[in-house]
Amino acid sequence: MTTIVLLLLVPLAVWRIYSRLKIVLGRTKSELWRHYATLGTMVFMLLAVVLQTLGNWTALAALAAGAVVGGLLGQRNMKMSRLENRPEGFFYTQNRKLALLVIMLYISRLIYRLFEAYLHMHNGLPLDPDFLGNPLTAWLFGLLGGFYGVYAWLLVQWRRTQKPVPRPIDIFDIK
Repeated sequence: MTTIVLLLLVPLAVWRIYSRLKIVLGRTKSELWRHYATLGTMVFMLLAVVLQTLGNWTALAALAAGAVVGGLLGQRNMKMSRLENRPEGFFYTQNRKLALLVIMLYISRLIYRLFEAYLHMHNGLPLDPDFLGNPLTAWLFGLLGGFYGVYAWLLVQWRRTQKPVPRPIDIFDIK
């Protein structure tokens, strides 16, 4: 009975994650510290996974391939993004479809792992502790890290080339 409930809850959870991500991936104020934080986080996470999978050459190759494909998709996403330099500040709107694809692929892998853990717990079997050593997981992690790492780096480069648009003078604004 609990397996049926779980199978019914998974699509609901996926739909909720998808609908929240659609909102989050809308027009966003561009702040340099956020772009640097995203870049640093992605580089740190990729290096941590490299250290974790050191010696597992298949997983390392999958991680590198995922990072390369993710980087290329990040460049493509930057070309498809709407970049705005307004008096209110800098804004960007990334391509939702491409970002949702990358994020949902990774989240679906995590949901699969949770389902796998549930089945192993239910059957009393031990779970494979080397989750990152799985080439599919490593590839998806590299895809996510490369995608957002390159995208953040390109946003930093864009911001460095832009000069702020001055605010119009409002003669009726008395302070």
